[in-house]
Amino acid sequence: MVVRFNQGDLRLAAPFHTQRYKWLDKTFPGTAKRIIMKKLLLDQFILTPPLLVIFFTGMSLMERQSSITEECRQKFLPTFARSCLFWMPAQTLNFVLVPPKFRVVYVGSCAFAWVNILCWVKRQKMLSSN
Repeated sequence: MVVRFNQGDLRLAAPFHTQRYKWLDKTFPGTAKRIIMKKLLLDQFILTPPLLVIFFTGMSLMERQSSITEECRQKFLPTFARSCLFWMPAQTLNFVLVPPKFRVVYVGSCAFAWVNILCWVKRQKMLSSN
């Protein structure tokens, strides 16, 4: 599973995150609480949901599951909740303490832990559709 995940993630993640953080820092410069909250909310509630959908449907496609959307339907909300618990504190540190030129490296380190959480969620049994 890690190999399948990395096939898509390694080619896309670094360039995507680099552009994403450049845009966030340009659009919302500074480290004031109000600015950090805007970055956190945008990152978690606008940018994260599509990435989770891509993860679940992409993995379902690569695993040749009969339904590419069923697992996403069942696991999206619990995974999003875990994402909030993991990424909001991690991103707060990122936006407050990490210099912009090191953000992608920091997020890559956090993502190593997050991928293990995603793998655990992915391996959880789905409820039967019957």
